[in-house]
Formats: sequence, structure tokens, C-alpha cells
Amino acid sequence: MDRDCRGRLRRPEQARGLQPMHPLLPDRWESRALRVAMSEDDWARLEALVRRVADGEETRARALGAALSYLLRHEAAVAPQPGPLDWLDWERRKAYRALRLLQPGA
Repeated sequence: MDRDCRGRLRRPEQARGLQPMHPLLPDRWESRALRVAMSEDDWARLEALVRRVADGEETRARALGAALSYLLRHEAAVAPQPGPLDWLDWERRKAYRALRLLQPGA
């Protein structure tokens, strides 16, 4: 048995190799399996985003990838909101206050 251009076995009566199940990815693209769990409402919002952002993509995987890329670009453009203080920040401020109380003339 011969092998086709992708290394798959080919029967002697086959004139050409097997057709790939999925189109080839562009350069510098990578495909990975990803399992995600979230609420039904969030899934519905993601599906709506996929329909809006990924118009014309060849496969569902590429459509989801386009939606995730859109979200990542949007997240990078938005300035992060300062979150609550870390407990170490609180401890540091507490120590500074204690030191100021111990200094003469404070």
C-alpha cells in the first residue's frame, strides 16, 4: 500500500489521495482542543457573538476561534479596573501606620 501526501494509506485503485476532513490552517495558526463549562445564558451569548463576528468562516472551530480572538483583542484594549487590595497591601499599609505612630513628632 502506498501513502498519500499526508501520510495516510492509499489503496492501489485510488488515483489520488484522500480529501482532508478540514481545510488546512493558515501559517502561524494552531488548533487545540478546549473544554469549557459555563451557564446556558453565557453559551447563548457566545453563540450570538460567533454568528456576529465569524461570518464566512469555513468551519465551526474557526468561527469560535474568531469570536475568542475578538474577545481577547477587546479585553486588551480595555484598561483593567483596579481590584480590591491584596492582603499583603493591607498588611504593608498597617505596618506603615504603626511605624508613623512610633516616630516622634508624628
